[in-house]
Amino acid sequence: MYCPRCGKETEQSGHFCQWCGADLKEIVTKPFSRKRVGGIKTEKFAGLGGRFLGGLIDLFFILVFDVLAVAIVGIISWLFERPDPISETVRMLYQYYYHIPRTDASGQVVTALVPPQILFSAIILLFLVPWVYSAYLESSRNQSTLGKLAVRAAVTDMQGNRITFARATLRFFGKILCILTIFIGFLIIAFTGYKQGLHDKIAGTLVFRQ
Repeated sequence: MYCPRCGKETEQSGHFCQWCGADLKEIVTKPFSRKRVGGIKTEKFAGLGGRFLGGLIDLFFILVFDVLAVAIVGIISWLFERPDPISETVRMLYQYYYHIPRTDASGQVVTALVPPQILFSAIILLFLVPWVYSAYLESSRNQSTLGKLAVRAAVTDMQGNRITFARATLRFFGKILCILTIFIGFLIIAFTGYKQGLHDKIAGTLVFRQ
């Protein structure tokens, strides 16, 4: 069986969880409950299909926020009369694709393996925007990203409570690890007792259907 408190697999015949020491018989008799007043039900876990669809919707909104970030960076660069690093990144990637020497805004050839403009753009668009989007919304009152709201799912801790921003951040880093495992970390949702992905196990979270 899986411990309702820590989510790890433990001996079904045991009285206490071998990992966190929780009293299994006491916990098993008590269903998941929420201390916060809200409409989130904790009877059913969200499965792989619904979470995959929610992830696709989230990807769309992340791209929208990426576009807004590009616009904000462009405006700030214009106000301070500095080269736009994201525009430089696009040009350098184009030059790299067509085997043209990479140049910066002043026309100087860039020899660095990873130019600072590309590194800056990657941090903003591939890390900062997705992180703030996921961690802020999952730790918000709705406990859901826009994609999860669309498929009626919500993120909680192992006791069914609203998670903190720090735990949501840990969950986001777990998602990165899931991607690095060729998405196997996401696929295990279909096979774990509480429909947990690797990122859920790392952060100690559950995803329920509303």
